[in-house]
Amino acid sequence: MRAGGTTKTRQHLVAAELLKILTGRWQLVGLMAVLAVHALPLLLWGAQAEPALEWNGLRSRSGWLLAYAMMFFGVVLTSSEFRFRTVTHSWLITPGRVRVLVAQVTVVALIGALLTTAVFTAWWLRGASRHGVAAMRADRPAEVLSAYLIVVVVVCATGITGAALGAITRSLGLAAATIAVCGLVEAVSDGGRFHGPVTAPSGVLLWPTTETNATSLSAAIAWAVILTAVASASLRRDLPS
Repeated sequence: MRAGGTTKTRQHLVAAELLKILTGRWQLVGLMAVLAVHALPLLLWGAQAEPALEWNGLRSRSGWLLAYAMMFFGVVLTSSEFRFRTVTHSWLITPGRVRVLVAQVTVVALIGALLTTAVFTAWWLRGASRHGVAAMRADRPAEVLSAYLIVVVVVCATGITGAALGAITRSLGLAAATIAVCGLVEAVSDGGRFHGPVTAPSGVLLWPTTETNATSLSAAIAWAVILTAVASASLRRDLPS
């Protein structure tokens, strides 16, 4: 009974977060804007002249912009819980505040996976329409699936990292500044470049689709896990569960 009740509570919290996005203005508009930004290059110059370039750039075109959009979406989703040094009602009526964070992380991952599927499919079809399905590895479905899964994992991990940063900083402005400063520090650091929480996604998605920077992929996932754990711990700082 306890396990069933816990599962239902999680489902209700996830549903509440989705409803909040659907009934709000800016979060849903922001997600639609991300899709619109991808639609423009698809319509104007969606396919490369060379088939090899089309395939090699599939991962970056379908995932890079989306990953960082999901990072900021995650920041907005979690930081918006805090208003004038207080919290919204969903936090006040939830016995375990960490459950709300889990629900938000789940929503970010679900939306990230959904948008990635739509954008990846659109870019793949655009390339196939110009160069043929063989150029887009339709005869090697394992390669297509691998490229897709890598993009999904990185986009979702980046979104979760953003959600964790929003929960830790409890401020949209502070989280955005943290991302900017951290990104600059990582970019000029040989050890941090493409392995920090901000630049690790670029280390994966800016690589040709035929290659994978395994260390950057591992770093993107690890940062999502680590920062989520830190965010969970920070919730008990002044909001004991």
